[in-house]
Formats: sequence, C-alpha cells, structure tokens
Amino acid sequence: MTSSRCHPILAPLLAACVSLPFSGCFKTADQSLQQRDSIAALLDAYVNGYKTGDWARVRFTPDVIFEGPLKGPIRGESAVRTFLSSVRAKEVRVKRQIIDGEFACVLADFETIEGTVVPFCEFFRVKDGQIAEIRPYFDPRPLIR
Repeated sequence: MTSSRCHPILAPLLAACVSLPFSGCFKTADQSLQQRDSIAALLDAYVNGYKTGDWARVRFTPDVIFEGPLKGPIRGESAVRTFLSSVRAKEVRVKRQIIDGEFACVLADFETIEGTVVPFCEFFRVKDGQIAEIRPYFDPRPLIR
C-alpha cells in the first residue's frame, strides 16, 4: 500500500520549486559561473598590479575602502589607486583564490623588491564587477624591521 503523505519538509520545497520559472534556474547558474569568472579575472588584474604597477586594469567602485594592518582606512578610488601605486612586488605567488558570491579572498606569498617574502591573505568585496572593499591580512613585522 502506498502512502499519499509527503515528507513535511519536502512538500514546501517542491511547492517552491514548482512555482519557479524553469529557465530561471539555468540562468542563475550561468550568471553565477560568469560572475565567478569575472571576479577571478578582476583578482588576477589586482595581483598583477602589485607586480607591474599597472592599476588601470583594476576596476574599483568610486567609494572603495582599503584597510590593512599598516595603512587605513583609505577611502575612495583615487586615494586607493595612489596608495596601491606605491606598493610594488618582485613577485606574488598566488596559492589560492576563494570566491563566494560577492566575497573573495586571495592567499599568496608577496615578495618585496628587496626579496622579503610575506605570506598574506587579502579579502575583497566585489560589487557590480568592481572592487568595493579590500582588507589585507599579514604579519607586518618583516616589512618594518
């Protein structure tokens, strides 16, 4: 004998899914992948800015905020670009990019022009394809000796 009763959690879930437009599910997945790829490219351009000094390829919101252990908060696109232009790396070795919706993180080793290697984690908030917030985390001691 079969039961006509449905699991108490499954019933509302199925009802919600049935009411969604079918094509909307695929569109969301595609947009999500495109958004992720777009953010990954933005993070790549940002990291390359440390090595090349070319920050023109990096898109920032007009009200971007940079707040790090040695400097900050720095507010506004012009001020952030000016500050970042003063920071140069011989090399940045990215170990991992983590992207979760509008939030992203880069784990990397930053090698200064003098050869000092500083592991760091840089947190980002991305809004409409532009960096809105930057928060680097690292041990500053090797840089202030």
